[in-house]
Amino acid sequence: MREAVRTPTYGGAGDRRRSIIALAGTLIAVFVVNSLIGLFAIRYAGDAEGRDREVLARLAHAADTAREAQVAFKIQVQEWKNMLLRGSDPGDAAHHLAGFEAQERRVAEQLGQLAAVAADLGLDAAEVRAAAAEHEALGRRYRAALEGSDRSDPAAVAAVDRAVRGIDRPFDRTIDALAEAARARADAVRATTESARMERYDTLRTVAVASMLVGVALVGIILVRATWRRD
Repeated sequence: MREAVRTPTYGGAGDRRRSIIALAGTLIAVFVVNSLIGLFAIRYAGDAEGRDREVLARLAHAADTAREAQVAFKIQVQEWKNMLLRGSDPGDAAHHLAGFEAQERRVAEQLGQLAAVAADLGLDAAEVRAAAAEHEALGRRYRAALEGSDRSDPAAVAAVDRAVRGIDRPFDRTIDALAEAARARADAVRATTESARMERYDTLRTVAVASMLVGVALVGIILVRATWRRD
């Protein structure tokens, strides 16, 4: 009796080839997905941090502007006092009056700049405008006290000094409050920004880890199925 001829089968090799192709495809897909997630994370984090830096820079500039206005006002008051002390000499009087007016303009300019950006930065623009109006009124009071006085007469100078004594203190407190508000706002935004940065980092890390785990799981499934087929 003739022995039956056994025809070789190639199903096993074909299955292995398909398994290898599936595994390679899965690895490529995992690599591409993780790369895209990484690129997105870098772009997203970069854009967010760029916006945060811009806001913080503008807030820092606003705080500096408020402090500069505060310093300029102190110099303005000092120029007024120098004018009264040395006003008997026309040259000294003119010099210190010009200094007073120059610092007055500087305070007004700084407050104008602060008012222009206050609302966008979460500051109270109405308070800044009110401070500017208060400062303008203060200048009128200084000039009204000086008007018609004889600065060569010590008694007249003393009368001018009494008329304006202490009138700078309320505005000094006002501008100090503005500077403190700008500084506090900058600190608050800085803290919020840092918290948001950490949240972004945690979220992106979770997404990246989840993506890798999914990729590993897919590779594992393919390897297990390939093993079952060989068995």
